Amino acid sequence: MIRQIALCSLLASAVDAFAPSSSNNAPLTSITFSGQSAPQPMRHSSPLYAEEGASSEDEAAAAADEGEKTAADTSDILNSPAFLKRKVEVLQSDIAALEKEIEEANAVYLAGKAEWGPKFDMINKESQAMQERLAKQGSQGKETATVEVATSILNVLDNYDRAFQAVEAATNEEVEIVDAYKHTYDLIIDALTELNVTKVETVGVEFDYEMHQAMMQMPSDEHEEGIVCQEFAPGWAFGEKCIRPAMVAVAL
Repeated sequence: MIRQIALCSLLASAVDAFAPSSSNNAPLTSITFSGQSAPQPMRHSSPLYAEEGASSEDEAAAAADEGEKTAADTSDILNSPAFLKRKVEVLQSDIAALEKEIEEANAVYLAGKAEWGPKFDMINKESQAMQERLAKQGSQGKETATVEVATSILNVLDNYDRAFQAVEAATNEEVEIVDAYKHTYDLIIDALTELNVTKVETVGVEFDYEMHQAMMQMPSDEHEEGIVCQEFAPGWAFGEKCIRPAMVAVAL
């Protein structure tokens, strides 16, 4: 309605501006304006349009106030005791549901443990026993291999011992040869020591049926009865296990 009134007012202004004066009957194309250019539309200076703009601004301000009031009301609702109380109740309900699930899971775990626990314990014991058995077999296999290697090397040392007893170096060249063989002999002894293969003690110790082999008994002024008084062939042991007993004579 306001727009229609404003349009009518604009048309009326235009007609008055272009209408001819009473003293001049010239056609409309030759009409001139009194000292000014053609009049411009008065849309923006119209009181009706000013009233319309003010109304729009009032409506925008009212909408902004309404939005602020709504946001404030929402904030008040979220911070209200009733809302917070309800939120606490929901959280407590969730916690109770989780505790119930945990209890049910624990019950299932305990039931499974009661049913399968002894079986798992038995399997663990069998596994440990098997590991111990394998470790023992591996150790025994290592000992057996070491004893076999040591026995083969001892056969070589026997040849060295017989050669040292049979040969007497007469010249410097022969002495050098014997010394070279003795150096090699010492290297073999060191290798056996690294393998934990050592000579059996003989002279001066009590006769041991596991480590000594009595070849004869003989009277001795230096040793008491039952003491080894002479060694005929060295004996060898791997740790506490006898590889080759020493051949000895025992005092009477």
